[in-house]
Amino acid sequence: MSTIATRVASGVAVLTLAFATVASSGPPAAADATRPAAPMSVLPQGGSSARSVDALTIGAAQVSAARVSLDKATKQRKKKSSKGARALAFAKRQLGDRYRYGGTGPNAWDCSGLTRGAWTHAGKRIPRTSQGQARSGKRVSKSKLRKGDLVFFYSGKSHVGIYAGKGRVIHASRPGKPVAYIKIKHMPYAGARRPA
Repeated sequence: MSTIATRVASGVAVLTLAFATVASSGPPAAADATRPAAPMSVLPQGGSSARSVDALTIGAAQVSAARVSLDKATKQRKKKSSKGARALAFAKRQLGDRYRYGGTGPNAWDCSGLTRGAWTHAGKRIPRTSQGQARSGKRVSKSKLRKGDLVFFYSGKSHVGIYAGKGRVIHASRPGKPVAYIKIKHMPYAGARRPA
């Protein structure tokens, strides 16, 4: 953002110089209605006024290109984060559902069935098992977790939950326990992945 601000300030300075140059040259002569205006190609191209206009045009183009680049990056970030948010929202709606080994919904889940269902709902298909899910997507460090990321536990990555923020995941843990929140620190952390 500081680069954009610098370029805008530079453009304003050039514009000020261009106006000062035009103002100091005096009022324009009256136009002759019987003669067509000279095309741009034959107008004088030298001098500080022309250089000022050229610099202003280049500065404006650079600011415009930087804005387009920033808008594109922002849209990509929003698209990625919105998929994670949709996956998490799906998992939240399953809170209280019962655990069933091999369960893939709609009312009973195992751990990887829940995470797969959530990400399928968000528009991204991921492998069925926790070990398969641990090999897909982008590896994420614990300090960079975002809502919707997959968080794995135990040495064989045999358990997975969906990151819900504030150091918690939503998971389907074991028979007799419904889908619920749990703090990451209560299980042996084994890594995280971002499917999209």
